[in-house]
Amino acid sequence: MTGPLVWVIGRGGFLGSHLEGLARSEIVGSAGWAPAGGRFAWAEPGRLAREAADAARAFGEEARRQGRPWMALWSASAGGVGTSREILQHETDVLRTVLGSLGEARGRRGFAGPGTLLFCSSAGGVYGQALELPLTERSPCRPISAYGQTKLDQEVEVLRWAERTPGVSCLVARLSNLYGAGQSLAGSTGLIARLSQSLLHRRPLHVFVPLDTLRDYLHVGDAARYLLRCLDRMTRLERPTSLVKIFASEQSISIAGLIGIFTRVAKRPPRIVCMPDAVSRQQPSRLRFRSLAWTDRAPRRVDLAAGIAEVYQDHFRLFQHGRLPAPPLR
Repeated sequence: MTGPLVWVIGRGGFLGSHLEGLARSEIVGSAGWAPAGGRFAWAEPGRLAREAADAARAFGEEARRQGRPWMALWSASAGGVGTSREILQHETDVLRTVLGSLGEARGRRGFAGPGTLLFCSSAGGVYGQALELPLTERSPCRPISAYGQTKLDQEVEVLRWAERTPGVSCLVARLSNLYGAGQSLAGSTGLIARLSQSLLHRRPLHVFVPLDTLRDYLHVGDAARYLLRCLDRMTRLERPTSLVKIFASEQSISIAGLIGIFTRVAKRPPRIVCMPDAVSRQQPSRLRFRSLAWTDRAPRRVDLAAGIAEVYQDHFRLFQHGRLPAPPLR
């Protein structure tokens, strides 16, 4: 059987670039696809809507021309906790545009074969402040931020779309905190990247949550492989299926614990300034995950200490060549 035509929406991002890079090796016979013209104009809402609609139609036509099933992987994200409602709504509007155009292509002269949709969500965001740990796919969602509520609403919209679109399987992936070499240092970068950056520049890092805050950190390469293996499994099922699944390392660690690992890796401790603010109240204090679904597809995970050493060494090389940007003063 011919493998799917794969379109990664958000291919220029941290997770998206890994999904695109690993798709061919993890999904046998697959072929990548990207819209003409390069990246979308994410900062220009009107133009972005047109680009997304045109790309979805072109994707459908190309899948039909090649006689392949299709696979659309949504890994784009407009921000995180503390992002304005306006920007979050903008992201939802683009998602609706893509879904609508995929549905139109499916119903007219586009896709000839079955399709699979991946939607990447935020585990910490949608579950919010947990009453019981560990959190599983059966745990109730109690988002405590606009970001978390938006992600939950988007999940519902994606699942409803898949349910009413014939021949479509859907994987909603609730991801824990991703980290790894190559993560952008612009915007709401993860804590591990910020700790490494601040350590090399010998600047204090301002942390806005208590040091006993528990988080789950998943290496981006592990996440991409796990996602693609689950998607590959979906393409082999006899009938369309929708699944909500947690993707996490399932090993929580405190911020203080991260500081200890960095101290061992770099031979000196990071300088930390704790400054709780209003945004910190929108983040859960303790997160611990355990997935109950399709756990047999999990790759061998990168050890957290080894992953942190990888990030630090990557930043050290950049620093040596004057290409590691300095962290903001606050």
